[in-house]
Amino acid sequence: MFVSRIITAGSNTQGQILTRLFVCKPLVVLLGIAFSGSAWAADSWSSGRLCRAPSATPAAQTDTQPDKDDTPLPAGATRITADKAVGQTHTRHRAEGNVLVERNDETLKADWVDYRPQQDTVQAGDHFVLTRGDGAQVQGERLDYDLAQKSGNAEQVEFAAEREGRRLQGVGSSLHMENDQRYTMRDVKFNTCGEGDTSWYVQAAELKADRETGIGVARHARLVFAGVPILYTPWADFPLNGNRKSGFLMPYVSFGSNGATLKLPYYFNLAPNYDATFTPGVISRRGVQLSGEFRYLQPKYQGSLQAAYMPYDNASRHNHRYEIQLRHQHRFTPHITGGIHFNQVSDDDYYRDFYGRNDIAENVNLNRSLWLNYTGNAWGGNVQAAFLVRKYQTLADSNGYRSAPYALMPHLSLDWQRHWRNATIHWKNQLTRFESDRAQNGTRLVMYPSIQWDFSTLWGYIRPKIGVHATQYWLNRWQGNPRQSVNRVLPIANIDTGLTFERERTWFKTPLIQTLEPRLFYNYIPSRRQNHLPNFDSSENSFSYDQLFRENLYSGSDRINAANSVSLGVQSRILHADTGSEIFRAGIGQKFYLSRDDVLLDGSTGTRARHRSDVALFAGGQIAPNWFADTQYHWNANQKNTERFDIGVRYNPEPGKILSARYKYNRNTEIYAGFFGKLQHIDLAAQYPINQNLYAVGRLNYSISPWVALEQTLGLEYKNPCGCWSVSFVGQRYVDGISNGRSSHKSAVFLTLQLKNLSNIGNNPYEQLRLGIPGYSKTNEVFTR
Repeated sequence: MFVSRIITAGSNTQGQILTRLFVCKPLVVLLGIAFSGSAWAADSWSSGRLCRAPSATPAAQTDTQPDKDDTPLPAGATRITADKAVGQTHTRHRAEGNVLVERNDETLKADWVDYRPQQDTVQAGDHFVLTRGDGAQVQGERLDYDLAQKSGNAEQVEFAAEREGRRLQGVGSSLHMENDQRYTMRDVKFNTCGEGDTSWYVQAAELKADRETGIGVARHARLVFAGVPILYTPWADFPLNGNRKSGFLMPYVSFGSNGATLKLPYYFNLAPNYDATFTPGVISRRGVQLSGEFRYLQPKYQGSLQAAYMPYDNASRHNHRYEIQLRHQHRFTPHITGGIHFNQVSDDDYYRDFYGRNDIAENVNLNRSLWLNYTGNAWGGNVQAAFLVRKYQTLADSNGYRSAPYALMPHLSLDWQRHWRNATIHWKNQLTRFESDRAQNGTRLVMYPSIQWDFSTLWGYIRPKIGVHATQYWLNRWQGNPRQSVNRVLPIANIDTGLTFERERTWFKTPLIQTLEPRLFYNYIPSRRQNHLPNFDSSENSFSYDQLFRENLYSGSDRINAANSVSLGVQSRILHADTGSEIFRAGIGQKFYLSRDDVLLDGSTGTRARHRSDVALFAGGQIAPNWFADTQYHWNANQKNTERFDIGVRYNPEPGKILSARYKYNRNTEIYAGFFGKLQHIDLAAQYPINQNLYAVGRLNYSISPWVALEQTLGLEYKNPCGCWSVSFVGQRYVDGISNGRSSHKSAVFLTLQLKNLSNIGNNPYEQLRLGIPGYSKTNEVFTR
């Protein structure tokens, strides 16, 4: 074989041969969504192949390519290597047969190349492949390029590029470059799949890009899935550099108890730090709904305003239905921050009519608050101060029951804490005005200075603490009772101590460490009758192992339990010997009363006929390879019965393969507003592969007492073999309220098509599946071996 090498050198401008022939930026195509991707032969686009192998290696890439000269080139120099070369110096160079052109960080391979040094142009054919230093590639049948003007034309092109883990790939009948900033492609098809996957693509009659303005324009563009067009737009502009751009976003489609819902959001890029979205929509059973969101971001503050409005609701007695959500956070100085949260809906039924089961449960008391916080240092310690005003919009349940918390008008707090040797000095202060339309109003002052010592070693600790809890009330006139001023002062003393023993073990050939951690907590608070005091914010904490080692059984500051007790507990943990991460934990504990005086939630002091508390037991973690379990058990030692029992088992050998079962029991709890009884729930959930690409998902949450299916979910999820798209079809039926002992239900259908690095089309069920199936993984992110 005869190998010719031609090396030319020119000016820096001329030396940049093909440096910017095709610079592929991430595209936000059609509806303002960011793109990036890869390339293959044109016939595969029409066939909709899945994960097809790349097209046959072109002649310019065959193994007969002459050996590449690794001699470094001067900047701006051009080296041409070929089987045969002819030409005239400074006039024309013709190279044929496995031609390789090297210039700076770019290479051009072709069957033949004509290079004209004086015009600084190059022609290449019958097949060419241009590769840039960053891996971006363009190939086609013929290339005419002006190196000086960075302009030219290419025919039957294929392109591929990768940016930040994203790929953009496509084909076009022609590529015209005005310069290195502006180019036009015709009859273009492109997507963001892996090489050889043409299962979906965006097709446009013309695609223009201008890097100076950062804007691209697509004409007669449509989204084609499995060979079938599913979306079309006659014109769309988009940013070339991934920046935000005004335009339509993907439409939102859903089905359920409200019928079909269609929403078409339009995005406004108002400024680099401001944007807005306006979303007109229609709900078939109800009517037209208008919604929107405005967001802002500044160096010292940020926030958002969301609103929705439905003038007429055909399925409800309410009209002019609306929702408002305001979020604002502000940093005034390095030490002072503040903010506003405001939520408002038009009626009590709003969340039941427009949202799902979880949103209904979480939005009973809609928060409206304004706060100001300060953090700093004073008197050798840390200071935290806060000003808070909070009021709620409380929504009635389906029975019309409403229980509104007190409004804080306002709440002031000042905490000071200082570490001194082995001691921590803490002074807690609160001044709060409580207001309600249905209960007694008043002002409460709390002062709680305390000091705690910490004597710790590697094998144990002793932490004694003493303090004084002083409370002063100024109460308004209420139901014939005059204004009054009352107070309560209680000394508090306790000592918390524990030991840690360790031993090495081996489990399934894995080195482990097992601990044994006994703990003792003595707590003393004298008994004081408190039923002359109001209850603004106190409630009894749930009984648990951790609760045994707290000084107060109640949350808030209005009730402080009497205590002369010793809590005993022991827990054992199993840890990885190498990493120290926890595998399993189990423990049991009980409190023993040295006196039987107690303070009830209503403030009265009673003498309970017991000398010990209930028993708390817990266990949880990995019980075998791929098996996980957790349980909590609450045993009433005085009445000899089970108060609460939760147990769950989960089989999770790999992402996307989950079987879960849970049983919940509570002897006496609030089933729904105003109705107390025995709670028994069975919760079964699963995500399991039917084959490598098809997954079944489901959940059954069933109440045995009362007999009712609280939630039923069943669906299928499919991902294509290359992971470029996935589709989910999930149906859900759930209880949205109970009235007069009878439940009412709603249903929802989730159908979504997820396109890699593009967007979701439809209504995504991810949040419902994540909350309902412990350990759920997105199907399109599961990679099997």
